[in-house]
Amino acid sequence: MEPPSESSPIDHAESIVNALGDGAYVLDADRTRVFVNERLREVTGFDEAVLHGRHPERLVEEGYWSAETGDRYRTAVERVLDGEADDERVQLTMTLGDGCEMTVETRLTPIEDDGSIVGAVGVIRDVTDRVERERELKRLNERLERLAGFLSHDLRNPLSVARGYVDLARETGETEGLAAAEDALDRIETMIDEALVMAREPEEIETEDAAVDLSELAADCLESGDFGDCPPDADLVVDEAGPVTGDPTLLRRAVGNLIGNAFDHGGDAPTVRVGVDDRGIYVADDGPGLPDDQGDRAALTDFGVSPDGGTGIGLAIVERVAAAHGWTLEIDESAAGGFRATLVGAEPTA
Repeated sequence: MEPPSESSPIDHAESIVNALGDGAYVLDADRTRVFVNERLREVTGFDEAVLHGRHPERLVEEGYWSAETGDRYRTAVERVLDGEADDERVQLTMTLGDGCEMTVETRLTPIEDDGSIVGAVGVIRDVTDRVERERELKRLNERLERLAGFLSHDLRNPLSVARGYVDLARETGETEGLAAAEDALDRIETMIDEALVMAREPEEIETEDAAVDLSELAADCLESGDFGDCPPDADLVVDEAGPVTGDPTLLRRAVGNLIGNAFDHGGDAPTVRVGVDDRGIYVADDGPGLPDDQGDRAALTDFGVSPDGGTGIGLAIVERVAAAHGWTLEIDESAAGGFRATLVGAEPTA
């Protein structure tokens, strides 16, 4: 009777891989997948030709992996096959057989035979949810950092104004300056309200569907002075705008910010037009228009970005208000060659 043949290290690795609950495979020294377990077939939905092809070339060729992903994986696995690492982990995003995307972490370990590396085992784990949580946490931390900077820096000016007038009233007994102190405190309250809007995700902001008269809203924004001073020769024109559907408080903040932005950046005597058309609510001016650089244009709605050293929250608030309603904010050139902002999706009240 012949003695039973001993299994090779590759065969031994295949038996282990077959028993794993995670998707796993075995590579030979040429990076060809010689074995995949059933779990990997279920997760990826790839056919056998792709599963057993040279890795990662076949996946890149078939469009399941990007070329950059293939390069990162190849670098990691070559380190294992060359004996430079006993354990390599690489995170990558892949397209599955059904067209969906998944982010996975692949752990690569060498297969040895008499001191020589003859292949590698790859074990993949779905980390899509974890990666999304990490991204969301990063976005939240960035937003909180910007809010902290905004509150600590930009609140100081109106707070100093209010404190100065109160101190003056105490010293002199004169109360005329208290009106200016009250205005500064109102500004602080507005800034805090804006910060609270920026602190929430759009879907968490409660909105009311009410009929808001755009003409009355624009006039109130202008007369209240809440959104800055109107230049002496400026002109605010409302283009036959009736009621639109939206949250009255949030719409006032968005439209007011856009009007204030037009007054601030529209030149010495801007004409600012407010109205609603088949795209949505718009505020447009005839000022110098948009920056020439596309990157500068894209940054206009970033929180904390202001070309004149202001708070940099105005257009970011408008964008957040639009998103809370399910609309989008689009910025482009006005018909007069100036600046136009449109709350795309806003509609007149039926």
